[in-house]
Amino acid sequence: MSWQDQYEDAADRERQAYQREPLDALLAAVDRGNYGQYNMIWPVIAEYATLQQAAASLFSVLERSEVDYLIRCNCAETLLELLNPDDDDILQRLQDAVDLTSGTPSERLPYLVALKQKLREQLGPSAGI
Repeated sequence: MSWQDQYEDAADRERQAYQREPLDALLAAVDRGNYGQYNMIWPVIAEYATLQQAAASLFSVLERSEVDYLIRCNCAETLLELLNPDDDDILQRLQDAVDLTSGTPSERLPYLVALKQKLREQLGPSAGI
């Protein structure tokens, strides 16, 4: 078995394990900074959560500069998918995720501020964002 097959098998097992967990446990893991080894927590959250349920946890990851870029980018993709579930423009969603997560904190700030405003408009001030 090649390294790629091994990696994909391990990622599939991680995804299946996350799919057996309640959503509250997944969001609590995100809040604690436990994102898994293969980034499979993000598609599972996107599959099972609503924006109302996940927005605060996901947005807090984007605000953490110490979190690895790839983790923040996957998190941003998930949050954008929940925010705009009917948007089929995957390339724009990916570009938006990159804008929210790449560069220095000051370069990301305008994108985070705009996203925070959009989330507050859609969810209201009680969303915890």
